[in-house]
Amino acid sequence: MQSKERSVVQAQEGGARARRSVNDVQLEPVPRLEWSLATEAHPPALEAATPASLRRSWIHTAPEHQVLGLFRKLHGAKRRLPAPWWLRALDRGEIESRDAAFEVEDEAQAVLGSRPGWVFVPWAGVGEAGYWEYAPSDRAPMRMPTTVVLTDGHRGWLNVVPVHGDTEPVPVPVKLATGLVAMFPQIEAW
Repeated sequence: MQSKERSVVQAQEGGARARRSVNDVQLEPVPRLEWSLATEAHPPALEAATPASLRRSWIHTAPEHQVLGLFRKLHGAKRRLPAPWWLRALDRGEIESRDAAFEVEDEAQAVLGSRPGWVFVPWAGVGEAGYWEYAPSDRAPMRMPTTVVLTDGHRGWLNVVPVHGDTEPVPVPVKLATGLVAMFPQIEAW
């Protein structure tokens, strides 16, 4: 919020007018701060084991039309505000609803959470749902394990980033949790 000092004439009850002093402070929203508050988890997740456990912020709980409205008002897509994958897809009309996106996240968690070696990592970007790492692929000389991330880059909503050293490989697009199941033999052999 930023303040501006102004001399303002305000209407009061009964039609009388009162003059505010030039020293009165009027607060106006600063878009980035407003968005930061909208994406901040309340209360913060102390232990996040699933994407669902991270859905505590205003963007996850407020009416969907208000969330989308604020995102558009702040020109989210143009300014690349930090936002969950699903909000960018929803803004473009590529996913039906926030609930449909939550189903994608929950299905990926159900599939990956039931497989040995897969670990959910909640430390993603602001408002993001986290990602999954395949712990057995975390070995020398590799620097990064095989990772599954949610994306708005295609309508399969999931990318697999193969285990890698210094040079990051091109992510492999996967179509939903069913695509993961079909690719497990390949993904877990990297």
